[in-house]
Amino acid sequence: MKIYLVLACFVAATGGFLFGFDTSVISGAIEYLQAPSVFNLNEFQKGWAVGCILIGCMVGCVFAGPFSYKYGRKKSLLFSAVLFFISAVGCALSNSYQVFNIYRMIGGVAVGAASMLAPIYIAEISPAKHRGKLLTLNLFAIFLGQSAAFYTNYLLKDVGGIDNWRYMIGVEAIPAFILFVLLFFIPESPRWLLESHKSGLALRILKKLNNEEVAITEFAEIQDSISRSEKKKLIELFSGKIFKVLLIGCALAIFQQITGINIIMYFAPSIFKAAGFSQDSALFQTAIMGTVNLTFSVLAMVFVDKVGRKPLMIIGSIGMGISLVLLSLTFILDLTHGYLVLFCIMGFLASFGFSLGPIVWVLIPEIFPNHYRSMGVAVSIFIMWGANFLVSYTFPILLKNLEGYAFFIYAAMCFLCLIFVIKYLKETKGKSLEQIEIEFIG
Repeated sequence: MKIYLVLACFVAATGGFLFGFDTSVISGAIEYLQAPSVFNLNEFQKGWAVGCILIGCMVGCVFAGPFSYKYGRKKSLLFSAVLFFISAVGCALSNSYQVFNIYRMIGGVAVGAASMLAPIYIAEISPAKHRGKLLTLNLFAIFLGQSAAFYTNYLLKDVGGIDNWRYMIGVEAIPAFILFVLLFFIPESPRWLLESHKSGLALRILKKLNNEEVAITEFAEIQDSISRSEKKKLIELFSGKIFKVLLIGCALAIFQQITGINIIMYFAPSIFKAAGFSQDSALFQTAIMGTVNLTFSVLAMVFVDKVGRKPLMIIGSIGMGISLVLLSLTFILDLTHGYLVLFCIMGFLASFGFSLGPIVWVLIPEIFPNHYRSMGVAVSIFIMWGANFLVSYTFPILLKNLEGYAFFIYAAMCFLCLIFVIKYLKETKGKSLEQIEIEFIG
């Protein structure tokens, strides 16, 4: 792989870092925000403060698709970097619950845009034999952002007194500014350039990203794909063979969320406190979680292009389901003392980081044809954020009323995901985007 290709993917993946940081930083801050001396939140307000960002995510997905189709992936990523910065500063300076939520939703628009733009961009500039590992780089960045949020939450817990949450959230402005600057140094997607009738520039960029032989081959394949396609409308996604692809994309997106990852990432300190840990200890255990997630996402990067997407999804679904069943039993049987809860959560995160975490982000941009990719990914990620919101908003209520039994619900979703993967998922390892298009829709 050329260094230029890796660096371009790394910069795009910085959007994933901010996505991970922005969605996870609330896990530590929320325990301080709900205090009587700050916003004095009840369980419903707590769920909304955590989940409102996901409304913004859904909005971001809706607008990022057509915006990136018209103006390009690079300009769209630049705009999301600006929104990340505004959200971080705005949340940190908020003096009311309502204002805080408005800036959280602005951050959500940025997260929604970045969550679809970064994988699309990486998929479109990557050669087939390296695309899996380069796409998992985006997921690695998401996990790195989550881990960074957990550690900064822990390190900043004693800074600023009752205003410590302002520092926890406001520190995100630094990587947002860095992303904005770095984006000026990466190329536009050559596939988007060809669709925009800028073939000369597209070929020059392909040659910078790959060796000349690969560049010329990919250029010809992309041109052929585009010549056989007409400009598509959103409504066309819901008919014919492409609708089956959309259903697969949406199902993957839903399973990634309803299997329980964000009940762990957003509410880990609450879970640890429910298990009897102190606030400081809960924050520290959450920081350790981020490291486990990060470690297994690296393993996924190693195996995704060797073992394939489908085997990893099968292994991960089984591991996640078993871990959640055990976690549920620790609460039901009152075995939460010691580190058994931490062990179950780490098992879940290891399984997710090795499978659904990175593989769903690899598959969704892979399975849609060139002319449908922006719209298809946008709809799939929109559905993903909707499922995320539903899970995040309802979990505090389920945990309070069902206690340990709540985790059985998410375990059942893991086993449903396993059935779906075995029955409906096709392997895409080692195939170009154009080859995958032919396999899925002819």
